[in-house]
Amino acid sequence: MKKAFLSIFSVMALAMGFTACQKEAKVENMRFTASMEACTDMESKTVLDGVHVNWEANDQIIVYGTEGCGVFTAIPHGTNQTTIDFGDGTANPGNAPYTAFYPVSLATSANQVMIPAVVNSVDGRLTEFPMYAESDNEILTFKNLCGALKLNLQKENVSIESIQISAADANLNGEYRVRNSGIIPTMFYLGNGTNTVTLNLTEAQDITTAKDFYITLPHGNYRGVVITINTNDGRQCVKTLKADKSINIGRSQVTTIVLGSANLNF
Repeated sequence: MKKAFLSIFSVMALAMGFTACQKEAKVENMRFTASMEACTDMESKTVLDGVHVNWEANDQIIVYGTEGCGVFTAIPHGTNQTTIDFGDGTANPGNAPYTAFYPVSLATSANQVMIPAVVNSVDGRLTEFPMYAESDNEILTFKNLCGALKLNLQKENVSIESIQISAADANLNGEYRVRNSGIIPTMFYLGNGTNTVTLNLTEAQDITTAKDFYITLPHGNYRGVVITINTNDGRQCVKTLKADKSINIGRSQVTTIVLGSANLNF
């Protein structure tokens, strides 16, 4: 999966979180088999195969066990894989039970993640969608932690540089504790978050023809949502949802909002 950039705050948390995974020699004989969960209406996590999304070469996961943690790299043995082997670990995490996260950059401990406030994308597609697994053996069944908001935007002669989503009554990023409730992971907010998430586009995207932009969000029902769209020539469009309307972001689901030319005034 393509790699996303994180906010400064997330990078600091990362540095504290898995430094211990880098201290030992590379582990070459330890393997994990990891499968991923498909998303409803997910169009662009990596490579599509029907309704599924797939692992890519060089994807990495972080695995926590009885002795610490290690970062393991995908070992492809075919194409269009939703299940793949991971090996060449940076350190030996020890024995089961295991917890694991994808992407590595979000993990701060064996059961905590930092959902970033700022994510960069070249073209507005999802890059790294947070996933979590618990297991008593080397077979890891990853489940998605978040959902996504898909904005379908169209306006002639407009190029988008960044998009901000804010909510009046909820945090949209920060540190979360994770655990499995049955077979579904649940995130519990711990702090250090804000009510705004920003998608920065490293290449301005023209929306003369309708284009989709994806923003990862913790699952929840959000009210007082404000969407701020910034262009590469300094213009701005602010859309505020009605007070009696909310956006529901489901875990492992994509919620779509369509804003056509008549709805966008910069």
